[in-house]
Amino acid sequence: MTLLHTSVAVLINLLWGSMFIAAVIGLREFPPILFTGIRFGLLAILLVGFLRVPRSLTIPLLKIGLVMGAGMYLALYMSVALAENTASIAVFSKLEVPFALLLSVIVLGEQIGPRRIAGVSIAIIGAAIITFDPSAFSDLPALIWMAVSCAFSAFGFIQIRQLGKIHPFTIVGWISVVSAPILLTTSLIFEDNHLQVIRDATWVGWSALVYTGIMSSVVANSALYYLLQRYPINLVTPFSLLSPIFAVIGGLLFLDDALNLGLIIGGSLVLFGVTWINRRNNTIVTAKDQI
Repeated sequence: MTLLHTSVAVLINLLWGSMFIAAVIGLREFPPILFTGIRFGLLAILLVGFLRVPRSLTIPLLKIGLVMGAGMYLALYMSVALAENTASIAVFSKLEVPFALLLSVIVLGEQIGPRRIAGVSIAIIGAAIITFDPSAFSDLPALIWMAVSCAFSAFGFIQIRQLGKIHPFTIVGWISVVSAPILLTTSLIFEDNHLQVIRDATWVGWSALVYTGIMSSVVANSALYYLLQRYPINLVTPFSLLSPIFAVIGGLLFLDDALNLGLIIGGSLVLFGVTWINRRNNTIVTAKDQI
């Protein structure tokens, strides 16, 4: 991989990692369901030109929209909204890789050998250490929501794999069109003062919302598939382990997050387990990173 393309791979994961920081900033001004609904509404408008698909793909894409938009991303932003320490949920988010591997066995009947089982086990042990560290108990609701998000993400990833070859913007567009009205309606039911929130939101809050949608889902996604057209998957996907590292650094620099021993040990085990899984299964590109 050339130095330029290596820099692009690092930039992609910097954008994904910084998404957590931007989300925290945006959720200071927007309630989480409204934030997610507006985000997908914006993406639906931007990607309307990619919505045309064969009729046979309509139902599968509707299901993916429900799982990924109304499920995974709603749980993700609920987690971010509740978290006191962004670093812990950023590392925790990589559980989607072992979750996806396990679901590929259950749903697709794929084989999993002892080495991959070891990787899954190591990652789960690391997650348990983060979860049950005494200093992280205040973040337990956020970690639970992130685990739910990872489960939705893994299931959505399996559904996306079953689609075959399809433009990633088509997937993002359908997820956005399906989930935006559901999320906005849900926000009207369970959240209050929408007009006041929108009126009082500053340019910082709006910039954070736009950043999470465009920079993460459009720019980073385009760059990822640019690299995948030129290099083997096993050269590109390991860079995804940089995104939680960038999120941890950003949390320490901009959000006054704190590192603790449980996060350091547990996070290291999660990332090591995911690395081991990717080493033995280089076809995994997580659903969350695709959108």
